[in-house]
Amino acid sequence: MTLISMKLSVTNCFLIPAGGKYVLIDTGYEWEWASFQSGLKECEVAMADISHLILTHHHDDHAGLLNMVVEQNPAIRIVMSALAKGLLAKGKNDHERGGGYVNRRVNALLRLKAAFDKKWTHTFPPYIARSSDILVENEITLKEIGIDLKGRTLHTPGHSADSISILIDNGDAFIGDAAANFLQFAGTKYCIIYLEDLDQYYESWKAIISGGTRKLYPAHGKPFEVRKLEKYIYKNKARNMVRLS
Repeated sequence: MTLISMKLSVTNCFLIPAGGKYVLIDTGYEWEWASFQSGLKECEVAMADISHLILTHHHDDHAGLLNMVVEQNPAIRIVMSALAKGLLAKGKNDHERGGGYVNRRVNALLRLKAAFDKKWTHTFPPYIARSSDILVENEITLKEIGIDLKGRTLHTPGHSADSISILIDNGDAFIGDAAANFLQFAGTKYCIIYLEDLDQYYESWKAIISGGTRKLYPAHGKPFEVRKLEKYIYKNKARNMVRLS
């Protein structure tokens, strides 16, 4: 069994082998169920082969398929930040903490997308956490939550309050939107396009860098080496963000 990367429209989902099963990192938009199923079939992975789904945060392009995954595999354990529970129940991306787009170019591109992509609503089917789901309040090893893999969770807020990453002892890090290799031509500098708190986001970068990470697997864009974070940390400035009101 080897690491599998499964690309949906814009979101990278990862299947990490652990204890003869797979751990799934994130899903995609609610309308991507057919693509998700096709991806699993192409990888020759059955839904029953997935023991855990680790949700890096509650946004629509990560949590849109949660209900369908659970329906198809009721035994799966959903691992999420404790803060994600209430946010998932609301069925929409949380923008109540402020924030905005990383710069004016990204803002212009996203306004254009919103004008033409009517499916891009920042909503998803609400998910009600089950008693079998695992709510992470403090950083914890994967073995402590029943995953046979040497690694740990890491709180990485800044994009969203409930963002978590997974750091594997071999140096691989599955980071959701804690960084991105996406829209570099628009000056993102390895930041994700939307940020709640830029200072907090860079503190999360520092935690990833100091955690022994070598290679990062983001939800958006190709994997990249940790030296990119070291090079670009603090390059984006809060004064250049376009705040959403």
